[in-house]
Amino acid sequence: MKAIALTGSIGSGKSTVLKFVRSLRIATVDCDAIVSKLYRKKEVRKSLLRLFGTADRKEIASIVFASPSKRRKLEKALHPLVWREVRSRLASLRKQGKKLAIVEVPLLFEASWEKRFDSTIFVTAPKKKCMQRLIAKGMPRKQVLLRWKAQLIPRKKIKSAGYVIDNSGSPAKTRQQVKGLLFELKKQ
Repeated sequence: MKAIALTGSIGSGKSTVLKFVRSLRIATVDCDAIVSKLYRKKEVRKSLLRLFGTADRKEIASIVFASPSKRRKLEKALHPLVWREVRSRLASLRKQGKKLAIVEVPLLFEASWEKRFDSTIFVTAPKKKCMQRLIAKGMPRKQVLLRWKAQLIPRKKIKSAGYVIDNSGSPAKTRQQVKGLLFELKKQ
């Protein structure tokens, strides 16, 4: 089975692309959903409370995006747990006979996980558009800027990606790109 990572800058539309992939009946794994599940686990909540004085996801986000060292602490605590769950889900999909799985990994390059996958799809959109999307969802501008700065520069990620989806146009255009790319991936 091919496991393809799906990543992109914050606000680029990774989740939108993942929804299109699911609608085309391709197996998916969503790391954001895994993290949300982890935040509800008792042992993880205890660890977060010990590290940050809170287990509230929004409060922790405010703390870690203001401090690179605290962000690394959070990543050190969560990334191994996330990767264990991703591996487990991929193994399950293999047993089910799936030929292709798309795994949304927002911090793929930042976590140095790119070599764990057969290839990478990078979702791109102009910085201004990404920021507008996040602000429209209710994220304060200051948080948007902090999160943008915490990620690697998009053009470096694009160079390392096997495939690029431009999500700066209409949803129909993005969906068409996704369909074309999945058709290509299924042929390989």
